[in-house]
Amino acid sequence: MNKLLDKAIVAHGGPASWSVYNVAKATASLGGDFCAKFGDLTPRQITVFPHRQRAVIEPLGCVDCQSDLERNRLSILGSDGSLVTGVEDVRSAQLQYDFTLPIDPLIGVLLACSTVRSFLTAPFHLMLDGVEVSELVPWKEDGRQWRVLRAELPPDLATAARIHDYFFDADFLLRRHDYHVDGDAGITITELLSHYEDCHGINMPTRLRGYPRRADLTPDLSRSMISIDISGLEFSLD
Repeated sequence: MNKLLDKAIVAHGGPASWSVYNVAKATASLGGDFCAKFGDLTPRQITVFPHRQRAVIEPLGCVDCQSDLERNRLSILGSDGSLVTGVEDVRSAQLQYDFTLPIDPLIGVLLACSTVRSFLTAPFHLMLDGVEVSELVPWKEDGRQWRVLRAELPPDLATAARIHDYFFDADFLLRRHDYHVDGDAGITITELLSHYEDCHGINMPTRLRGYPRRADLTPDLSRSMISIDISGLEFSLD
């Protein structure tokens, strides 16, 4: 394993603690342009299945709807479990990622679910087979120096992008995550992570702020793409 990744995994609780649990649940407030069509910051229930590449957010997508992203399949389900809409394979569907307002609701749901899933599995998902990592030059921001790990994810690992950059502080905690959506036609997102809490031996952030990234690689704080605040985080066997 890459030395930086190894230290980051240990700082977040270690592989032994991570492998014990199959489900992570929390109450979350979601905001930003991805979620603009779905109302205010009403608390939502989020459930992530770390070893199944699955995230469920309820409600999201419509009133009383549940949005379920499992690997590359997105399903928006009604309260009776019926399929309202969805995408069988978001990778091959050739979705048009237009980030001018208003953002298409289906794109917003997809990226919100993808962000939640990554939020509660990083950096552990970088241990999966097929992930290639390499360390880049350190990044300096606001007087701080962060070490940067670039990860190229395999096609069967469901994410919004193939290339991701992860920024770790002096304690090897994840502080920033950058990725580019939809090749040259999309947008680069910078996610800033903070407010870490220990939950059953796993060290996880409880706050995320996502912004467009400028040409100088700094986040454009004037536009919020997504914000997540979670509380009551619990890991369980099922």
